[in-house]
Amino acid sequence: MFGFVKPEQGSLLVKEYAFYKATYCGICRQMKAHTGALSPIFLTYDSVFLALVRMVFEDKKEIGVKKGRCLAHPIKSRPMLLPNPATEYTAKVFALLSYYKMKDDLADEGALTRIGLLPARPVLARARKKAGEYAPLEAVIEEKLSEIARLEKEGCKSVDTCAHPFGELLGALFSYGLSGEDALVTRELGYHLGKFIYAADAAADYDEDLKKGRFNPYVLSYDKKPLTKENKEVIRTALVLECTRMEAAVNLLDFRGSLTLEALIRNIIYNGLLNRIDFLSEKPPAEDLLGKAE
Repeated sequence: MFGFVKPEQGSLLVKEYAFYKATYCGICRQMKAHTGALSPIFLTYDSVFLALVRMVFEDKKEIGVKKGRCLAHPIKSRPMLLPNPATEYTAKVFALLSYYKMKDDLADEGALTRIGLLPARPVLARARKKAGEYAPLEAVIEEKLSEIARLEKEGCKSVDTCAHPFGELLGALFSYGLSGEDALVTRELGYHLGKFIYAADAAADYDEDLKKGRFNPYVLSYDKKPLTKENKEVIRTALVLECTRMEAAVNLLDFRGSLTLEALIRNIIYNGLLNRIDFLSEKPPAEDLLGKAE
């Protein structure tokens, strides 16, 4: 998910950050178990947010941590989340996302990039096959990524239009298998997270895309000119608005006394995401701007 969905470590308690890292390790172990021994090389910390949200709906008695070692950390044991439905789901879904992202990259990137991606193809193809129980979700992933590719090939100038399918994609991932209000709330959360990620990624790549002549809806909407301070503030304000909409969804979640899950999820939205767009403006501080958007 483009590396944007991470917490601000300094604002977390030690035990909260330890649980965050243990969740990542738990997802990694689940990928090894369910989608292939090599599939975790495509795993990123962005996956943890999905697992944290899905754990809100799990029996807290099933969520345990133990210390263990792995190939990446063979000497010192680390806390690792024990297998639970949320980490298993996240592991399989992330394998599907990685496969279809690779597929899109093979279609869109230059020859050198495509050659570099070829070794990953059999690993991700195997991971996708092992995660096949989510066929309806896989269809959504393929459909929405194809829709984004079409809009980009058409030279769509609207960031909101281009971001909409990715929002729908993440909305489907977050809400899959849930029902009633739980499905509505998580779909809303995933939708606005997806829009944020797409737009923030486009903003971060603006200068490079402008220089290399690559598609970027912001570049087109600002007439292929360098971004002004005012342009950056407009983009930042729109991104903060997506965060406030995520906050509204999170406020409807029933954490059932799980203070650690709540602290991590809120930290990622209030601090982590906003810190990732600090490149757009130094002032006002992220916290102040979020308050104004509310």
